[in-house]
Amino acid sequence: MSLFSKLGTSLRFYASLAVIGIIFLALDAGSFLLRHALPEGPKRRKIGQAWLCFMARLAVRYLEAADILKCDLTELNTLKNVPNIILVANHPSRLDSLILASALPHLVCVTKASIWERPTLGSTLRTAGYIRHDSLLRLIGPASERLQEGNQLLLFPEGTRSRAGTEPSPMQPGFAAIAQRTRLPVQTILIKTDSPYLSQGWSFLKQPPLPMRYQIQTGPCFPAPTRDEASGRALLETVENWLKDHLT
Repeated sequence: MSLFSKLGTSLRFYASLAVIGIIFLALDAGSFLLRHALPEGPKRRKIGQAWLCFMARLAVRYLEAADILKCDLTELNTLKNVPNIILVANHPSRLDSLILASALPHLVCVTKASIWERPTLGSTLRTAGYIRHDSLLRLIGPASERLQEGNQLLLFPEGTRSRAGTEPSPMQPGFAAIAQRTRLPVQTILIKTDSPYLSQGWSFLKQPPLPMRYQIQTGPCFPAPTRDEASGRALLETVENWLKDHLT
């Protein structure tokens, strides 16, 4: 690649970061207005999810048009309107939530508590009914409520992003406990990417090879475990082994 080509790619990448920053500011501003215009409840959460989905789709389409990102989301079409389901995915990048939210309009994600304290995104998470993960006991109640509203609940059971080139981290049991409580199935999702961008330890400003390619695949859907502890543990191990097998 020539020097001029490298400079052009870098300019395109950093210009895209600026555009995405503007989109996120608009997203958060709209969410802030919704929070103050509508009372807390299912109606506000539905509108908040629709607003988040619209802006996430705008961001992804812009990145694709700028040749920064290439996404194959075809398999998510079968899930788009499936209500009352628990989604479990691996977590290679901070882009995962954005990409999935752009394709699934009824998505509610369980997020790390630290994200809620950020000046941006915090208002958006609250408005869309996303769930703050402080502890498993405080998670199950809100998660059950969102599922009863017909939403899709997304969890990244690794608890944090994986580091590029490594196996998934051991899974936390939250999704299995929620499936036991709600008696709802667990749908596996496989996020495959050739890019290390925003994986564990990768800086937001560090340019990766472009374009970044993402392929989202749907895996098996497992029935809800029974109430006994062994059934929940078996579901946890089955999902963990399936993801490891397909990521190795």
